[in-house]
Amino acid sequence: MTEFREILVLGLGRSGSNLLASILRNLRGNAGFFEIYFETQSQGLKHLPEVLEHLAQSLGVPAAQDSPELVAARDADPVGYFEKLSSAARALGYQSMSCKIFARQITNETLEALLKRPNISVVFLSRGRIERYISALKGQITGQYTGKDTTDLRPALSLMQFLTMSFKNDRELEAMHETVLASGVPIGRLIYETDLDIEESLRIERVTDALRAAAVEPDFARTATDKWVVKQDANRDWRDKIANGFEISAALAGLGLLAYAEGAPLDDRPLRKPAKAAQAAPPRDDSLLDQGGYNIAVSADPVITFTAIQYGRSFMAEWMAGPDPAFGRRHGVHFLKPTWTMETTDLRPLAETLRRAEACNPGNNFVAMHVSDREAQKYREVGIPSVPGNPNIFTNEAHFVGEAVAHPDLPESDAIYVARLAPWKQHELASGLRDPLFIYGDPVDPSEAEQFERLRGQFPLGSFINHRLGKGRYHYLGRQELASVMARTRVALALSSEEGCMRASVECLLAGLPMVSVPSIGGRDLLFTSDTALIVEPTPDAVRAGVEAMLARGLGRDEVRRLTLDRVRQERQRFLEAANRHVASKLGPFAPRLKMEPLLDFTIRYVPLRKMIEGLA
Repeated sequence: MTEFREILVLGLGRSGSNLLASILRNLRGNAGFFEIYFETQSQGLKHLPEVLEHLAQSLGVPAAQDSPELVAARDADPVGYFEKLSSAARALGYQSMSCKIFARQITNETLEALLKRPNISVVFLSRGRIERYISALKGQITGQYTGKDTTDLRPALSLMQFLTMSFKNDRELEAMHETVLASGVPIGRLIYETDLDIEESLRIERVTDALRAAAVEPDFARTATDKWVVKQDANRDWRDKIANGFEISAALAGLGLLAYAEGAPLDDRPLRKPAKAAQAAPPRDDSLLDQGGYNIAVSADPVITFTAIQYGRSFMAEWMAGPDPAFGRRHGVHFLKPTWTMETTDLRPLAETLRRAEACNPGNNFVAMHVSDREAQKYREVGIPSVPGNPNIFTNEAHFVGEAVAHPDLPESDAIYVARLAPWKQHELASGLRDPLFIYGDPVDPSEAEQFERLRGQFPLGSFINHRLGKGRYHYLGRQELASVMARTRVALALSSEEGCMRASVECLLAGLPMVSVPSIGGRDLLFTSDTALIVEPTPDAVRAGVEAMLARGLGRDEVRRLTLDRVRQERQRFLEAANRHVASKLGPFAPRLKMEPLLDFTIRYVPLRKMIEGLA
């Protein structure tokens, strides 16, 4: 028999909690309530009259959710009230119950007591600070918080009042968050903008993910939203919801608080409590400093670094775990860039390493960069915060141009594939093409040398550029020479099904070559557009047809480059906003702000950790 589970939704009002509560009411076998600790009533009991009747009998009060006697009994013993409500639901055959509790509705001591109950789960719900504040402001003006469209209402917002309330709300939510983390109960998290204010089927997916993280296996009887749940404001941008949106935005930007205002409380906070440092931590392993990696430090005090996740490991985190803080009393934020997709990687060992490093270095924390929603979800499941950050956005567009002079010693070709000679690169999918160009790394590895010989037999008319220009020996192509080779062709290929972000894909696009790709995970498709790329089935015939279709479009190199740069700039802005929001949440609103310029090309700088760490000393 499944044990009865209790689900607490914690957060602030005007964060989409009514929508979430109505969704949870659709869980099969769940007694779904709303604000059971609301000031004047225990909201949601009226929807389950049999539970209300059972509860009222056990309390000896009238069976009405707003009866003064019921509210008095609840406030006199909030923990006992919760127990009686849970008992009533269990007695009537429910398998679970859910309710939302906002900050300040119960004391921290009451929350601690509730978290000691068996089979308790928590889902934190948050929303962008300024979006939530505007919603609350409109509710105060109209006196209605549900079922009313206030799109035409555009009140003026007081910046001082907004910031004062936001700082206060942050403290309250962080106190709840610390209490929940200390309890060790399973936790899920939802953010209104990204998880609820979206298309209905995706919304159910996000709620399902959050519930599973909180140890609840959901079974929805239906997924439709209750008719009384009305979107309060149809405007997508918060600036359009108030009369002085431009002025408030400019003032926040001037204070360096725009990203903070648009960010959601608890965003990127861990879902698990960091492991305690060992009583006697082993000596720091300085041999890790000799490991290679894509490493850069952009600030020494506070410390802000960008390093790689290689083979599922963070050498930076492994080195930081030691008996003494690695950077003394300095705090820091350490961004991690995967060199391979995390969608198929077991992240539990990495999460344990990061927790150990953070425990040994108080005031320092790690944040991963994710390239997909699935990666973000996997990070959340093991308690690793992440921000959207596709490594291809750090490619320096100045190094790739669409008007390079074509190499005089090479033939014209329809397609080029820039990829190492590894079997998983699936060069054989280009076998439907007559004379493709191949650019690759030096095949010194035995498996790559074997692949090289096999491909030369498979592509008798193909041009293996590095050896052709080296007159039989491997020849490395610098950027200028690479650009001249790219000028000899019209379409680029991307044929691997799983890898990292494939830096060559964006380099080709920036050089003006449209892309023919097979379906893949790893992130390269983030910068594709419907104009600049075709994704085809992983067969030689489909790849050949894709190249022919792309050639027929007749896209100019300048147009391909322009459309790609537009996507790159959008994703750079998205990364910087999320990354600076995270840095500010950890290091304070006056922490250094990340800019793109120092980060350009860092993903190809294979710098040993030792050199980077020495620069921080």
